[in-house]
Amino acid sequence: MDMKQRVSQLISTMPLAEKVGQLFMLAFAGPDLEYAKKLIKDWHIGGFYLTDDNSRNSVEALRLNQQLQHEAALRHCDAPLILGVDQEGAWGILTKETDLGPGNLALGKADEPALTARMYQVLASQMQQLGYNTLLAPCADVNTNPDNPIIGQRSFGEEPELVSRHVQAAVRSVLDTGMLCSVKHFPGHGDTATDSHSGLPSVDRGLAELLQTDLQPFVAAIEAGVPLIMTSHIFYPKLDAVYPATLSSTLLTGLLRKQLGFDGVILTDSMNMGAMRRHYGPAEAAVLALKAGADLIMLSEEHYENANTPYKDLQQQTIQGVINAVASGEVTESRIDEALRRVLCLRYQWQSTAVSPTPLSTTQAAQTAKESARKAFKVLRNSAGLWPLGNKRFQLAFVTNPQCYDRICNSRGIGPNDPIPASQYFSEGLQQAGAVHLQYSFNQLEQMLQQGTVLPEHGALVLVTEDYPLPGEQMDLAEQQHRVQRACELWGEQVIVLALRSDYELTQYPHLSTYICSYSSRKVSALLAAELLVSNNNL
Repeated sequence: MDMKQRVSQLISTMPLAEKVGQLFMLAFAGPDLEYAKKLIKDWHIGGFYLTDDNSRNSVEALRLNQQLQHEAALRHCDAPLILGVDQEGAWGILTKETDLGPGNLALGKADEPALTARMYQVLASQMQQLGYNTLLAPCADVNTNPDNPIIGQRSFGEEPELVSRHVQAAVRSVLDTGMLCSVKHFPGHGDTATDSHSGLPSVDRGLAELLQTDLQPFVAAIEAGVPLIMTSHIFYPKLDAVYPATLSSTLLTGLLRKQLGFDGVILTDSMNMGAMRRHYGPAEAAVLALKAGADLIMLSEEHYENANTPYKDLQQQTIQGVINAVASGEVTESRIDEALRRVLCLRYQWQSTAVSPTPLSTTQAAQTAKESARKAFKVLRNSAGLWPLGNKRFQLAFVTNPQCYDRICNSRGIGPNDPIPASQYFSEGLQQAGAVHLQYSFNQLEQMLQQGTVLPEHGALVLVTEDYPLPGEQMDLAEQQHRVQRACELWGEQVIVLALRSDYELTQYPHLSTYICSYSSRKVSALLAAELLVSNNNL
């Protein structure tokens, strides 16, 4: 009996409630194993979205994941759970114990697909050793809107062909480790000016333009054998005048399934995000998504706004709402069976081909991360000849308001998740390098800008800018840019901007003479930036 026959036979023995539950991938707060067991036993769910909130360290993570899979193996349907994590570089979990590298944007700037493959091998293998089996990565979004508040460093870049080759390299690498992966956010989140965690973005592109831009990386991922594709909560009015992508049969069934030929699992982005929650009831959205062609519904219990309904009740009401919709005929049971067949085939297929984790040495992983960061580093302006500083004395200030750093670690463990900002790592790197410099506090810099303080004639002032892709929140980018612009007015060619972020801010600084960019706010890039700043390496 082949896999499909086995799964079809199993489905024929399953009651409706069990079928529906298997189509949900849910989250739970903290290390609440008892509630997780309840979701497995009583609600029959098919997987979990896991974050730093569930496990504080690698020992806890492995123990939790093993306990979850053990519980699932005791069920009538003993398919292993999908245990998914946003380990994608710019976002990640267990940041103190894993090597996230510099993130996708830096990998794209390095533009060596083989290096991207090696970095994703690190990401996948480290998660695999902890019992996770699904990387909710890579982002296949094309950064066509520099003002995009949520993608940024999560994308490989601005060119569809470049993004495509790196998406393909990442997907193949993850699959080669024995992990599952999901590209995201179909049909593209790169041209949005709204974060779908907080609102419903709209993209005014037609199919012809999408085929030339945003869809190319998804086609590349399908060619690479990607097993899951995650939807986006984005409105594409030229393609569907009524529903956003997650709820659109035109986009999911018509475009993704039929036109692009994807036969894997269509996974929704979290149905708790503001884009959904502000416009649809949870059960209503889940029903519409399944009718549109989605196979697996994710609710990641995100706390971006106060909810009137406790998340446990919300999860259970959503599953029950789908059960009721099938019972009433609003959703056909054959549609449920179709989705379940894909989901179970994926899970059993992973189980049958799963390989024992092959640990990478910590040295090898760290070297790959540093090489990725190094090859991304770019000097984009140097008309005053200030770079490299070498052993010259210089002055230093960070233009980010320190209050913004509290946003880097989301309370639900979603996002960058490093409690130490890039600026602090950069300062540590300067100390390690023995740099001779005078550092101003944020308040001192503000005072200097207000008073028009005169700098020493031959002293360079290094201003460090930062940005982080924060779900549901934003950094003080306009304020940072204003400080840099004022500094350029006051101190002209003495100003060096070192960007621990993307270079999308550069258009705001027409009079800036020296600009160096890491394309990353990760630790490895910040430490490297400090090392390179005071070296005699002119890149």
